[in-house]
Amino acid sequence: MGSPPYRLRVLAVVAALLAVAACGSRSPSIEGAPTSATAATGGKGTLTVGLLNPLTGPFAALGTDVNAGFELYLKSKGGVLSGYGIKVVKEDEGTDPAQGTTKARQLVEQSKAQMVVGLVNSAIAYAVAPYLEQADVPLLITVAGADGLTRKKGGNTFRVSYTSSQDVMPLGEHTCKTLGHKKAAILGLDYSFGWEAAGGFARAYEDAGCAVVQEIYAPLATQDWGPYVNQIKKDEADVVYVVAPGSDGIRLLKAYRDFGVQLPMVAHGSTVDETTLPTEAGTAEGVISSLHYTPQIKSPANDALVAAFTQERKKSANQYADDGWTAGMVLEQALAQIDGAPTPESLRAALTKVKVESPRGPVSFDAYGQAVYNVYIRKVEQRDGGWANTIVTTVPEVGQFFTYGEEKYLTFPGYDKLKGTWAK
Repeated sequence: MGSPPYRLRVLAVVAALLAVAACGSRSPSIEGAPTSATAATGGKGTLTVGLLNPLTGPFAALGTDVNAGFELYLKSKGGVLSGYGIKVVKEDEGTDPAQGTTKARQLVEQSKAQMVVGLVNSAIAYAVAPYLEQADVPLLITVAGADGLTRKKGGNTFRVSYTSSQDVMPLGEHTCKTLGHKKAAILGLDYSFGWEAAGGFARAYEDAGCAVVQEIYAPLATQDWGPYVNQIKKDEADVVYVVAPGSDGIRLLKAYRDFGVQLPMVAHGSTVDETTLPTEAGTAEGVISSLHYTPQIKSPANDALVAAFTQERKKSANQYADDGWTAGMVLEQALAQIDGAPTPESLRAALTKVKVESPRGPVSFDAYGQAVYNVYIRKVEQRDGGWANTIVTTVPEVGQFFTYGEEKYLTFPGYDKLKGTWAK
């Protein structure tokens, strides 16, 4: 039985643990970044930002990197953007639409968030976006890539990252016209991102004059890619396009090399991005991919991100860190256009006019709130004792409709309906 001082110490420890538990996901990812309790005072006032990214579940690593990018940018600005002190309230997006919507409600109704930044899972984004529109709180998406999230002109939703098909349409054209590979097999994941990323490549590739000869789709989190790799028609295709982000990409590449497939590979950039490249290592050598970011971009803005992220996170900067950092830059320039207390109307109007020189290069928004930016055709090579996506060529100002124009593009059927129809 403890003495009174001991019991007091126990109670103090319990109280501290409960306080930590209550803060939970609201703790900053970056030491020194502003939180709900430490927001800096700005000369023009304060803006409360709800940061809603996954901190648990399969996309937790992505959400953590997005948050780190956003918080590092705020930290670099002393927590003040264009005269407004930024009060950050962070919640966990969770793993399903119901959890994500509940957290969005908490940010808006309890924490009084004036703007929400984040979302990685497209299914959750589809559930959260209508709620935020009804609540009249602007949404700036950082990762969720479903094409349909930015198809409403003048809407409440903006997105700094890609649509699933956006970054690979230039690759389809490049593979046909520049690399000269005339017949492609597609090997991808069997869910909405996989269908859209395969469809964007296939559309541009075929419209450039080449042909898809085979489509193979595997379930998300496939453990053994051997049976799928074995189906590739090696005597018909002269290139294989793959889309398999995360650990699926690691396992797919290993199977591809283990089974000795000699066909060149082109890929959606998320298949070989910096989150998986250190593990993929030599299995990714020579893969040509396309994405809106690589740490190899040479610019002062990217140097700042790479230095800050590498120092804090002890790993390479990546597309998710850029998405968070760029969201901070976008918010800063939007606020620069506002005098007085920001309103939903003034924030939306300001976001439509934003043009920033971010780590990835110039970024602006189309009439639907979707980011327009450079897409980089990259090649995996050894560099400085590691592996890197070196830039082969840059395709400037790529929008979600690529070269088709919005009027024509929006008449196309959704890529979910075109799955299985590309191969001739």
